[in-house]
Amino acid sequence: MMIRTAAAFAAAATLAVSAAPLAGCGTSSVDPTPEKLDGTPSGEFEQPDLDAANGASDAVKEYCAGAVSEAQRVGCESHVTDDQLP
Repeated sequence: MMIRTAAAFAAAATLAVSAAPLAGCGTSSVDPTPEKLDGTPSGEFEQPDLDAANGASDAVKEYCAGAVSEAQRVGCESHVTDDQLP
C-alpha cells in the first residue's frame, strides 16, 4: 500500500510542477500597448498622474509599496486615495 501512495504522490507532484508555469498563461484583458484617450500611443504617465503620485500621503505610499515596478507604483499612488484604503 505504501508503494501505491508514494507513486500517487510522485505523480501528483509531477503534475503540479508541470502545471505551475502555465498558471499565468491565458487571455488577458490588459492591453500591452497603452493608449491615451485620443488613441495615440502612450509610453509615459501624464503630468497630472505624476503630480498626484508625488502628492500621495504616507499611508497611500505604504499601501502601494508592494508594487513590482515603478510604473505600477506610480499608477497606484496616483489613483488610490486615503478614503479608499482598507
